[in-house]
Formats: sequence, structure tokens, C-alpha cells
Amino acid sequence: MRNFYLKNIPDTTVFDMPEEESKHIARVLRMTEGDSFILLNGVDRVLEVKITEAHPKRCKVEIVNERKPEPNKKQFHLAIAPTKNLDRIEWMVEKIVEIGATELTFLQTHRTERVNLKLERLERVAVSAMKQAQQEVLLKINPVIDYKTFVETNQNGAIAHCLPSEKNALGSFKLGGPVLIGPEGDFNEDEIAFAKSKGYTEIHLGDSRLRTETAGMVATVLQINSTYE
Repeated sequence: MRNFYLKNIPDTTVFDMPEEESKHIARVLRMTEGDSFILLNGVDRVLEVKITEAHPKRCKVEIVNERKPEPNKKQFHLAIAPTKNLDRIEWMVEKIVEIGATELTFLQTHRTERVNLKLERLERVAVSAMKQAQQEVLLKINPVIDYKTFVETNQNGAIAHCLPSEKNALGSFKLGGPVLIGPEGDFNEDEIAFAKSKGYTEIHLGDSRLRTETAGMVATVLQINSTYE
């Protein structure tokens, strides 16, 4: 059964779908009266609905069944400095959603070059990936926040960086907080020291030096597939 997304699902038993979704349902997919689909709000509602009027501008549906969503198997919070190239950010969002990340925060570090992000566009990417992956809870995307403010209020995580030091492999220990990924110029020594003072573990993501967005995806894979809770 196909999945559709509606951020604000009405509290009525029968309601109209938005015009954009109605057009997709009635004209693109050629669904008609009596056909059913799954409708998600990405947070706390999963509905099975039946089409009662297949109109391309106001497709009317009726709720058949409702339940709570199936949560992601693991909670994983990625905190990363945004890249200069927006396409790379969108690619990363798509991939980490498919893999199973649950929260994403963008960091303004000393070397961060982009602080203006189109969060609505990134949410659309996340919604599309959520439906593609047959997931029922939408990735929570937070706006850009000052690095030290974030670390201060989200302690005991892990920080990935390229400077020489003793590092643990991500996925080889119990993670108590988010994973930090730096900008294209990496974290500086002060930022690394500050994270360590707040209980962060220094980590590596393998032998290769990765692009920022690739590091975000790899960190998600390693932690989601970790045997540690």
C-alpha cells in the first residue's frame, strides 16, 4: 500500500487531501473511489484511508484505521557543519533518512562557511526519503546552532576529526549523545578540546579521509548497525 505524507492531518473522519497530493493520487497514480493508502504525519499518526471521491483538486478520503507509528529501531542524532554546496547537504539528508537517523542538527563552527539553510526544502527531501524507505517517523531537522552552545547542552557524545590523536572506532562503544562532524576545514583544536571537556569521545570513521557529507552518512551507517544500544 502506498504511503502519503500530510504534516497536519485533520481530526475529522472524512477530509480533503491538499491539491498537490490530490493531483498525484487522481491523475498520476490513477487511483479511484474505493482505493486505499497509508497517510502519515511523520510524528504520531499512521492512518489507513479510503478514497471516497477521486477529484484531482480535492481528493476526499475517509479514515478506515489508525495506529501509532513504528519507531526507528535506534535513536541517532547527527550534528554536522553544513557544507557550502546545498546539493551535498540534500544528498546527505536523503541517505541518512534511508539508513535510519532520527535527528539532525546543523553546527556553526569556527570554519563553517554556510549558515543559511532552506529547512523547508530539506524537510521535503526527508519526507520523500521517509516514504521511499517505508518508514513512519520523519527525521527531526534542527536549524543551525552555535557549536559550543550545542555541545554544552548535548554532552557525552562522540566527535570525529582528522587531527592526530588516540581515537575509538564509532560503533565499538555505547554512545551516550550525538555524533559531531566538522566542516570542510575540520574542527580546530579548541573545539575538539571543548567537546572532550563535555564528555565527548574522539572517534574515527575508517582509514579514508571523507568529505563532510560522506562522513555524516558513514557515521549514521556505523552507529545504526552497531551492536551497542
